[in-house]
Amino acid sequence: MQRTQIYLTVDQRTRIATRAKERSCAQSEIIRELLDRGLGINPVDHDSGAAIRETAGLLADAPDWQEWQRSVRGRTAEERLSAFDL
Repeated sequence: MQRTQIYLTVDQRTRIATRAKERSCAQSEIIRELLDRGLGINPVDHDSGAAIRETAGLLADAPDWQEWQRSVRGRTAEERLSAFDL
């Protein structure tokens, strides 16, 4: 990646700042995404929440991680520590 300086209008700067704040990311990330889209580079939208939305509820009947962890380890951390009087 190379550093480049550009001049932006007040409106461009404001809109980029707003979008970056909404997405909790750097303004430079927004600018790179806009350039990629405009130039047809990497046209895939980088929606970080897409995977979460698409898989939400997929394993609704699966045990929670603590239950799964106990089934794998056999004992809870508390049980292992109490064996050493901790």
